[in-house]
Amino acid sequence: MKIRYENKSLYIENQEISFKDNIFQIKIDDDKIYVLLDIPSKRELVYDDFHNVYCYSTKGEKKWQIGVKPKGDEAVYTMIGIDNDFLYANDFMGRRYTVEKRTGNIIGMVVTK
Repeated sequence: MKIRYENKSLYIENQEISFKDNIFQIKIDDDKIYVLLDIPSKRELVYDDFHNVYCYSTKGEKKWQIGVKPKGDEAVYTMIGIDNDFLYANDFMGRRYTVEKRTGNIIGMVVTK
């Protein structure tokens, strides 16, 4: 399956999924595609900006948008990573969130700075 991204678009085979912001990073795990959007710092931020991690199936179906942080929504995510069990999302304040890959719910946090 061919998956790629460019600017604000994710391409899965011949299907295009558009976002309001540029895509910064994607991670592919089995039948899931995790997308991190690059949120500009020079604008007033809204809910979607603070929840800038999404999961799509390899068929292009939106599965979830990342859940609410336990400590509030004061920072956007800047990096994502995956392992066998979890998705990890870091914000610019040095916090690393453990995310349940099936639901997008945040289940833990570690300060990394």
